[in-house]
Amino acid sequence: MFELVRLEDGIRCPRFTCGDSDLDEFYHSDSVLSAGHLLSVTYEIHDKAKKATLAFFCVSNDSITSEYATRSGYNRLLSIVPREKRYSSMPAVKIGRLGVHVSHNNNGLGSDILEFIKAWFTEKNKTGCRFIIVDAYNLERVINFYERNGFRFLTGNDEGSDTRIMYFDLMTYGYDELSTTSE
Repeated sequence: MFELVRLEDGIRCPRFTCGDSDLDEFYHSDSVLSAGHLLSVTYEIHDKAKKATLAFFCVSNDSITSEYATRSGYNRLLSIVPREKRYSSMPAVKIGRLGVHVSHNNNGLGSDILEFIKAWFTEKNKTGCRFIIVDAYNLERVINFYERNGFRFLTGNDEGSDTRIMYFDLMTYGYDELSTTSE
């Protein structure tokens, strides 16, 4: 049985490695500190039977602004929003970190977590966000992972950067994109 545990002061982060030293360091050192400064909230997926952390993710409030994308890219993004609801910044939740324990890599747990986050933020519209965004490591396997889970590039301006800004439109959650295309 799995449980979602919010990391807070006084909660000791158990041994965990996802194979990425930056993500591991965030989980062990920075997650609780960031929460204490109201910058993000980190949750772990905990296997109660094995008393082990299987994965973690952190989320924070953010927005998509025209600064993130080219003018045409931002206008294309806004075109999916009714004209009267187009703002200079569009509300988003940011997945700041997502790590899956090395023993659970490539078994679908990361995709399950993204599905959970999509459902979590669309169910009763908890924070009033339209998009999920992520600064994905600019590595083929990471980019492919987010693309398989419905994320798209916000801009092409970051192709040579260490990370790429990707987004998911929560209004599309639960709809089969293939069934909505014209034949």
